[in-house]
Amino acid sequence: MGKKGKNLLSSLACIMLLSSVLAACGSNNEESTASSSSNSASPSSSAPASASQSEGKAESVTIKMFNRVNADVVIDNNPVIAEAEKLANVKLEIEAPPINNYVDKLQVVMASGDLPDLIYNWGTAGNGADANMEKWAQNGLLASLDDKIGNYPNLMKNITKEMWDAVKSVNDGKTYIIPRPNVVNHWGYVINQQWLDKLGMKTPTTLDEFTKVVTAFTKEDPDGNGQDDTYGVSFSGPDLGRNTIWNASNFLTAAFSLPVTDGVKDTDGNYKIREKMSGYIPYLTYLKKLNDEKLIDPEFLINKIYVDNEKLNQFKVGITYGHQYAVLGNISKLPDSEKIFSYQGVLKNDKGVASDWVTPAMWGGWMIPKDSKNIDQILSFLDWGNTTEANTLFQLGIKGLTYESYDAATKAVTRNSDQTAKLTTLTSAYMTPANAINGDGASIQNADTPEKLNVYKTQLEAALKQMTIVNVPAVRSPKILSLNASIPDLVKKKDDYEIKFITGAISEKQFKDFLEKEWYPATADAEKEYVDFMNSVGK
Repeated sequence: MGKKGKNLLSSLACIMLLSSVLAACGSNNEESTASSSSNSASPSSSAPASASQSEGKAESVTIKMFNRVNADVVIDNNPVIAEAEKLANVKLEIEAPPINNYVDKLQVVMASGDLPDLIYNWGTAGNGADANMEKWAQNGLLASLDDKIGNYPNLMKNITKEMWDAVKSVNDGKTYIIPRPNVVNHWGYVINQQWLDKLGMKTPTTLDEFTKVVTAFTKEDPDGNGQDDTYGVSFSGPDLGRNTIWNASNFLTAAFSLPVTDGVKDTDGNYKIREKMSGYIPYLTYLKKLNDEKLIDPEFLINKIYVDNEKLNQFKVGITYGHQYAVLGNISKLPDSEKIFSYQGVLKNDKGVASDWVTPAMWGGWMIPKDSKNIDQILSFLDWGNTTEANTLFQLGIKGLTYESYDAATKAVTRNSDQTAKLTTLTSAYMTPANAINGDGASIQNADTPEKLNVYKTQLEAALKQMTIVNVPAVRSPKILSLNASIPDLVKKKDDYEIKFITGAISEKQFKDFLEKEWYPATADAEKEYVDFMNSVGK
């Protein structure tokens, strides 16, 4: 992929068309991707009993499950699924469309009128229920669960009040989705450490250092192939219904004191919509600089989810976003990833503060159709799914088949090469009804040697030492959460103008004029409601 003659302006019309599609199913939520991982332990005999188990042996029910599962996992004749069926006393029929277009497939399923029994909604992430869930609930597609969830002790124990509050409908205050608890993800970035070492540079912690590194990664032939074919950084993620520049990009926006999630104050101590925050224009201006100087992957505005990581693995880019599990998690795609890449925390702002914005630890949630005849049995399955027994089964698999030994205290896992190969085809973090129990995952993905486990712990400890954690409450302000539905054309136009500004199609003055004359007036009521809500939190 040479840089000669590449110009994003020539493909702007395509980008505009893409953004119009994305705006229709947008979300203000930050992506909350897998944290714990494909490895876990054998079922624990001390796990709390699920509701179905406590009732004795009842007749098993078939649950048709629509889930976002990585492509390596083979669903048919899967022994891990068979063990889950035995332990939970259910029969699972799992439909798992490809991750890359799961959101599109979900939209089709929800519009079909023929709904599965249990549906995973990825969009309902750390900052609360998304606009799609709200729409489906309003349209009468989802079951209200408030009068039932209290009967399931593991759901009530493992899912925190903050998580339950985050998913209550802003329209009627009811619960239409069961949160999927996750461990806390600390979103930073993944960097090609070999390139960095070869060029004799240190890991960037400030914007100036970052700029120098991406410049070197682009211009100094870090892969040593004698060709002008590398870029410093890339993004991805329009599958989630928003510009890629807002998809877990806080590792870079942190340098501008600009949160990528609602619920955080601006530098002056006041709550505002993102477009009024002090770092908004400077961040977009910086992306324009990277684009103008051809330091960023020219496809960064249109990359599909995970395409940036594919380019990282192909040694075409040197930096992408990622959390603390990303390096070891990448081993299944690129062996020896822990020897090539490293995980780093977010960049510091001009005051030397690296803000790690952490929303409620949820990784989507589970929806049940309103006309389901098996709501209690499905809730019973999810209740079992929120136990150590279920979590370790889905994350580690079965002893002797996918691992040799496991120490729950240290999370150390040992497995031979055959077990490692089987693991990726039989289960993963994507399979878990709950990805964490009491805030803790069963294991660290691919940490099947002491050396790999040490890599994970060392890098996370270093990142946490550098960063300042900011716990962000779930925002339940209806108007700010429903802008995509209430003013879809203007949201699309705003997205388009961001892209036009970054690519140089419009000037800063033209962009600011749009914000002042159109965006701010149209969002004034939503902003006021949002500010009032946030100021009321904690009172």
